[in-house]
Amino acid sequence: SGLNPRFLNVLIQGRVQNPGLTKVARLTTLNDSIYFAGGIKPTRGPITFIRYKDDGTFEKRRFSFAKNAKRGSFKNPYLKNYDLIFVGNSLFNSSAEVINEITTPFSGIFSAYGLYKAITN
Repeated sequence: SGLNPRFLNVLIQGRVQNPGLTKVARLTTLNDSIYFAGGIKPTRGPITFIRYKDDGTFEKRRFSFAKNAKRGSFKNPYLKNYDLIFVGNSLFNSSAEVINEITTPFSGIFSAYGLYKAITN
């Protein structure tokens, strides 16, 4: 029956091992679904949980991951069909991305210079 489905589809993105659309059992919690997605990567940021409501609005929660949170609590709610879970980046990840964006062009220049020196010598 569509009123009481046996399985739900939830979207898990971000710093998990296997992001994407995941099919879970009806009584699955947020933490369970993260484990089904392969678990959280070691360097992670806050969790953003988004649920679309029947009245067309949505609920958005942002919190740190609590692996021992009580089932059905604010940080570990029971999931509904098409809930969205995003595991964010930590400050370390964000800093590394910025450094990578800045240094990538220079590494290309130095590689080209090294190749030029090798050819001309």
